[in-house]
Amino acid sequence: MKKLIVALLVLSATPAFAGKMKAIWEMTNESVLSELGFDEGIVAIEGHKFLQIPNADLAVQTQVRGYYRTRGEVPLFSCVTYFAKFESFYKVTHTECEKAK
Repeated sequence: MKKLIVALLVLSATPAFAGKMKAIWEMTNESVLSELGFDEGIVAIEGHKFLQIPNADLAVQTQVRGYYRTRGEVPLFSCVTYFAKFESFYKVTHTECEKAK
């Protein structure tokens, strides 16, 4: 009986956790697109990876790849989006992007 209760608690928490992860994913993508001035039609945001960075409650690193060549090369950027804990969830503080080499 005890195992059943624990299993029910774990299974009921999973959808809530997945919903929060999706919200972080969406906020990261919106912030990256805003920082670079692109829209979803010309770049792909991939490789979401959580980082541990001092003075940040949460940080997500992404790679941004352009769909089209400019000056003979496909644009590639590496971005880090910083989050701060705000009440019961996180909010984006800023995003930094640099052209990948």
